[in-house]
Amino acid sequence: MNDTAAGAPSEESRPSQGVPGWTWPNYIGWGWMIIQARMEADWKGLWDYAIPHLHATEDAVASTEAQLGLRLPESYRGFLLASNGWPYFFQNMSILSTSDLLSGELHKASQTQLELEECVEAMAADGVIATDHFPVAASLESIDVALMGKPGTPAAGTVSWVRNGEVIERYDDFLDYYLSMMELNKLDTADLKKDFGPKPDGVPHAVIDRPGSPPVFEHARRDDL
Repeated sequence: MNDTAAGAPSEESRPSQGVPGWTWPNYIGWGWMIIQARMEADWKGLWDYAIPHLHATEDAVASTEAQLGLRLPESYRGFLLASNGWPYFFQNMSILSTSDLLSGELHKASQTQLELEECVEAMAADGVIATDHFPVAASLESIDVALMGKPGTPAAGTVSWVRNGEVIERYDDFLDYYLSMMELNKLDTADLKKDFGPKPDGVPHAVIDRPGSPPVFEHARRDDL
């Protein structure tokens, strides 16, 4: 795999802000087709995969907000009401669920990255304050974290992708971040096809043929996603 799939997309390849008439269930269904296409290309099993979680209830989101002491920005709140977290939605990055926002391994990993001196300094150099943010996506295997600006701060609603104390990219809101990560998933799929080639006949697919693996549907084989 080259570094293109691991870095932010160029301005030319950044997606526009959404599709008129689409809601989060539409974006999640579309994203799952993209992930399935990557999963099929990844026949050697470079990455892990998981389906999006079921939606959170309004009560669960409200309870989480009460414990955090803030109302979640609408773009991320809307995602949780459609899918309460998504493991491995981009490489080894996972979108945090309502429970992840409060405790657990992903919460701990994301807070560790947020509190790093390098992260604090990088955010300051980018014109924002680290403590004005909370994590919305993180990894247990890498040093990547996505940080969202808290309401009432200059960074409110924006998302910063931070890796090892460096701000890789900033996004207008959670939807912008999500769409950009899906574009990177497409680049990953192209790289996997180039690097791995087609799966030889008779060779088990390291992901799809594994017990308990998410299924690949025929519509995920499209080339126009």
